[in-house]
Amino acid sequence: MTNKISRKKSRKFLFQKLFSDSYAKTDQSDFRDSFLIDSFRDNLDDKYLEEMEKLIKEKELYLIELIKMYAPKFQPENMSLTYVIPIFIWATEMLYLSEEIPAKVSMNEAIEIAKVYWDESAKKIVNWVLNNLYKNYDEISKKLDSTNFDNDFSFFKK
Repeated sequence: MTNKISRKKSRKFLFQKLFSDSYAKTDQSDFRDSFLIDSFRDNLDDKYLEEMEKLIKEKELYLIELIKMYAPKFQPENMSLTYVIPIFIWATEMLYLSEEIPAKVSMNEAIEIAKVYWDESAKKIVNWVLNNLYKNYDEISKKLDSTNFDNDFSFFKK
């Protein structure tokens, strides 16, 4: 019997991998081998994971700037990673991923990830930020990557 690829499990793995990378750079296959049991590993969408991790790390400065611009009451550098990573996942799926994913599906998944890995307050904060970004999606997508960055802050170890 073949296991069906699960985008939900893939997003959770991506969250865990990015969270881990905030402490030390890890190879995806090493992380997978050391962390996951076989039944979980077999359901992951490897193409999605590779593309998303690469895009999130490449576009991190822009993603940070999006939060600053469209959710100014939250400063990303002071936010918990359990809030930031689901926002990064949603924004990257909407703005950069080659596969088109419905915004509301992606948003619900990002909010669920925040709730699973933190608490009800994370769900509320992530929901507020994502709704604000979603409301401004047309404006954001028109000036994609055209923002100048005044810092080089990074959540992930290089």
